[in-house]
Amino acid sequence: MMASKITLEHLAIVIVTVFCQNVVLAIWLPCDFNEKCRCNSIPQDAKMGREVLLNVDCSNRKLKDIPALPSNVYTLSLKKNNIKRINDDTFSQLRNFTELDISYNKMTRLNIFSFNGLSNLLILNLNNNPLTYNKNAIPNEVFKSLISLKHLCIRNVFPIGSSLPEVALSKLKLLESLEIDIPLSMTPRTVIFGKRLDSLVHLETLKVGQCLFFEIKNDTFFHLVHLTNIYIDILCVISIRPGAHYSLTKLHKIEIHFFSNYDIFPIRDAIKELSLTPVQAIVFKKTCSHGREDPIYMWTTLALGLNGSSVKYLELTDNNPVCLFPVSKLYPAPPSLLTLKMSSNKLERFALELTNIQKLILRDNNLGNFLRLKSFNKRTERNSKLEYVDISENNIYTLIPSVFQGQAELRYINLSHNHLQEISFDVSQSNNLSLLDLSNNSISAFDQNSMRMFDNISLTSNLTIYLLNNSLQCTCKTLIFWKWIVGTRVNVFFDRRCLSADGTVIQFISANKRIQELEKECLSYDMFIIIVSIVLVATLICFVGAVVYKYRWKLRYMFYLAKSKHRRHETSTDSKHYVYDAFISYCEHDNLFVINDCIQNLEMDRNFKLCLHQRDFLPGEEITTNITNAIHESRKTICIVTKNFFDSYYCMFEFNMARMESIYSRDKRNIIFLIFLEQILPQNMPLMLLELVQKDSYIEYPNDEQGAIVFWEKIDEALQVDDRETDVSFTETETYCKLQEKIPYEYLFDEQES
Repeated sequence: MMASKITLEHLAIVIVTVFCQNVVLAIWLPCDFNEKCRCNSIPQDAKMGREVLLNVDCSNRKLKDIPALPSNVYTLSLKKNNIKRINDDTFSQLRNFTELDISYNKMTRLNIFSFNGLSNLLILNLNNNPLTYNKNAIPNEVFKSLISLKHLCIRNVFPIGSSLPEVALSKLKLLESLEIDIPLSMTPRTVIFGKRLDSLVHLETLKVGQCLFFEIKNDTFFHLVHLTNIYIDILCVISIRPGAHYSLTKLHKIEIHFFSNYDIFPIRDAIKELSLTPVQAIVFKKTCSHGREDPIYMWTTLALGLNGSSVKYLELTDNNPVCLFPVSKLYPAPPSLLTLKMSSNKLERFALELTNIQKLILRDNNLGNFLRLKSFNKRTERNSKLEYVDISENNIYTLIPSVFQGQAELRYINLSHNHLQEISFDVSQSNNLSLLDLSNNSISAFDQNSMRMFDNISLTSNLTIYLLNNSLQCTCKTLIFWKWIVGTRVNVFFDRRCLSADGTVIQFISANKRIQELEKECLSYDMFIIIVSIVLVATLICFVGAVVYKYRWKLRYMFYLAKSKHRRHETSTDSKHYVYDAFISYCEHDNLFVINDCIQNLEMDRNFKLCLHQRDFLPGEEITTNITNAIHESRKTICIVTKNFFDSYYCMFEFNMARMESIYSRDKRNIIFLIFLEQILPQNMPLMLLELVQKDSYIEYPNDEQGAIVFWEKIDEALQVDDRETDVSFTETETYCKLQEKIPYEYLFDEQES
């Protein structure tokens, strides 16, 4: 086996191995100092001589006061309680304290010494408390002790006031990330982020929570010159005014929800200003969450406005599809754009010229019906630069085979959480593909073409396929698929369970053992199929053989007639001109009778034209063809019957061909004369000839001179009159033969029956 197969259980073993090495990290136990809280310990290096630190979780315990804490607390969560105050010096002994989460409580004010002693605190979360932005609630010196603080969250509070608590914030010299609301009573002319914030030289990330109206102007972030990331919450309506780019000289990423007026002009102005900044990532969440009769097509604005910008990442999520894309003209992606995320927009169609996009995320849309017929890449005739595509959760049942056509650089494809039952798409051109996520679908197995395609890709790339939570079947039909899983170079993640033919879930530990069991089951099944197939084939052969045997002479007659020059197959009558009056069918042992008697009496004495095989057959032609042609070109066929006649293959062939001629070419009129040169018992005669003797007349050759005269006269009459008169002539001949004391054929019949 080229590579070991990885299952979900294998992955679990790896996780458990890592877990066991640091088991204290994952087990939360009641704390010794307070049973309402949960603790786990962080092991420290014994050589360093440091004590074991604790992570403490006291969240959602209906606490009204902060419990007494040991000095070795490392992190503390007090969120979702009923705490109203932080007393002075509550945390003064916690020298190793690095993270405090006291969000979702009922604190209305902070004390000057609430955070005294927390010189090592890195993260402080005060979100969702009824704090107001004034000196009584947030004293100027409250954050003075937090000399190491890097992340402060004071958002979704009760931002009544005319300004931010700038004095308190200015003490946080190392602050890197700030979450804050905009005071509700601020006017558009008020400078939101004032001069006191010049000291926040490390502040790079700003998350704005609640606001009535946030207008970004040319001086809004004048005192936050190092700001690179701005996140505007859904509760804040903004407007980006002309000249705003002057205060965003280092902007890298911005996330926006609502604009002041949902109109084309605020969005267009915003994009125009952002395109003049060094921004590389723009996120619009729920910006276009409602439909309008005259919708604003955001993509048109973005595609035109960002053309020539430095934006590499664009995200449009949770928007209304009506206002995203126009139905008619669709502009290509801006050349600078490398990542486009369009998740959760309820899109029902998406066909875009991707330009230079390397990562496309279309998760959680309704593209199933569209991708069944078309590709998401509008220009497939040239190779794209797409490396990552995510179309999971799109209600996809099948994909058009060319959906990934022309995407040779693809490395990651996510098709999880859909309804795929088979691999209908072609990724044979994506030789760099390293991960194909097909988990949470309805796949039962791969067909041989898909397995061959993945094997070819694995020759140039370390391909991994996720098949977790599928409807994999372990039946005789899918045995090849399971053998492929354990033998391929492709790394396949799959569950150790499968469905039997009757839908029963089968759990297994080893795929190899399950394959061996399946082979035994399929062996008996295969034997049953083979036996049934043999019986069916034998029955069919017998039936066909019986039909062919029954109609063998008809088939042979039609075949040889078709081979002859007489390809027409119309009914012949005696009015037709025949080449011969009679064809003589005889055995070589009886050729003296033919030469001495038949030729003399019929040709020389009575001017009949006979067809004899020794004289009239065409040389170089097949014997069977000559026979068929001779019978077809003769008015009658005379069979010289002796015991040797029955032993001759060609004599019997001539008799049967004449019989077929009379049935299928002469309107079932009898054209055969039987001349018996010797007495033959019925049991020695072939059945077909016996039936003809019973139904039609025959004639026996006499041994006396007078009888011979009558014999040849009757033959003469039979060759000259219509077939309907033949029976009468032979009846008279039979009467004559009886007078000559010859043993009549009827007598032989009677004797045999008795």
